Amino acid sequence: MTKALILDDERDICELIEMSLMGQDITCTSVYTIKAAIKALKEDRYSFIISDIRLPDGDGLDFLSHVQKHYPGTPVCMITAHGNMDTAITALKRGAFDFINKPFDLKQLRSVCKAVSYTHLRAHETDSYLV
Repeated sequence: MTKALILDDERDICELIEMSLMGQDITCTSVYTIKAAIKALKEDRYSFIISDIRLPDGDGLDFLSHVQKHYPGTPVCMITAHGNMDTAITALKRGAFDFINKPFDLKQLRSVCKAVSYTHLRAHETDSYLV
């Protein structure tokens, strides 16, 4: 089963992402703060994460670094309404799977999520052969 953690302080954005991914058989958990995201990661495993950059309790790029350190191999797609080329480059250098500007095209979002889901599933198939 593919599970996504969505981190954005705008509930409408979370709902929009959840609805757009329903048809791809992706179960979503939405949280609205970095603190809640860290708690969710401790309680469950996620196939990938979609995270905003500007959050009420911190910087999404710092959260990305936290994920890379504590949950290596969990792909993170960064989204923001305040993006520029420098921010995108920083996110990718810190290990983001992709970077999408708001307002995002739902087709683009679905495409990125499909690619990350496929990558995640392939990685787990390889893991099972190694056991």
